[in-house]
Amino acid sequence: MLSRVLNRMRSLVLRTTIAIGLVLASFGRPGAAPVENVFQLSATDTTIFAPDSGKIIGHGHYSLTHVDGLDVVEGQNNYLDGEYDQEQQSVRPSSDGRPPVLVRYRHRFFNANGTLQYEDGLDASSGEADCRRYDNGSDVRDRTLTNIPPDTYAGATQLMLLVGRLRQGLASISFHSFNCIPDPHIIAIQANLLDSSATLAKYPGNLIKLEMKPDLGWLNRIVAPFVPKVYGWFDPTDTFNYAGGEFDRYYKGRHVVMIRTREAGTSLAAH
Repeated sequence: MLSRVLNRMRSLVLRTTIAIGLVLASFGRPGAAPVENVFQLSATDTTIFAPDSGKIIGHGHYSLTHVDGLDVVEGQNNYLDGEYDQEQQSVRPSSDGRPPVLVRYRHRFFNANGTLQYEDGLDASSGEADCRRYDNGSDVRDRTLTNIPPDTYAGATQLMLLVGRLRQGLASISFHSFNCIPDPHIIAIQANLLDSSATLAKYPGNLIKLEMKPDLGWLNRIVAPFVPKVYGWFDPTDTFNYAGGEFDRYYKGRHVVMIRTREAGTSLAAH
């Protein structure tokens, strides 16, 4: 039983990375006028690296549009071997310094021939959630999640929460994350400031470094020695834009490093 919990927590931490590689938190460029909404996003490009060799293995792009009163986050990552993935999420913007609320999430991963490799999704209103793996037949895990906390995020929208809270001056950030481990779950996450002048290869300057880990209550003491550390880097000279991170694409999926391309994006004003 304990080994199963440890295995699931390891995969959770690697993937949750606070979706750390699904980059989307670019607010504006140095010298830009301050924005009223601290959770404002803009179009963002990324470069994807192999963690062992440091070689470029792909590129990603994320954008934000406004549809029917919702902010719609869309992203696509294209790998040099032909694999790709597509993410779409909708959040309802809030006011008075409060973060947006997740409405829907769907992330699909494809093989080079266009067939599905993996997908997961959540409808926060109905609680319907699913985790589907296709590499060995079809492993479908569906659940209806009840009492979803309003601070629940998934994929790139987790960065909306992190960057917004950093801009509000918080050094310790807590929220909930939707994850497949491999069944659908809502997990409490704690992100703590480790270094305010950290460095990151392939990204210039001193950065804010956060450590992200699941908050498992009484299990923390048991599993902590077995859970690998997961970090995210954010740029304080560029209004705390996400700078980079390392994570699994999905549960037991490819391990990658993503670095934000600083020159990318024209600011997309949030509400």
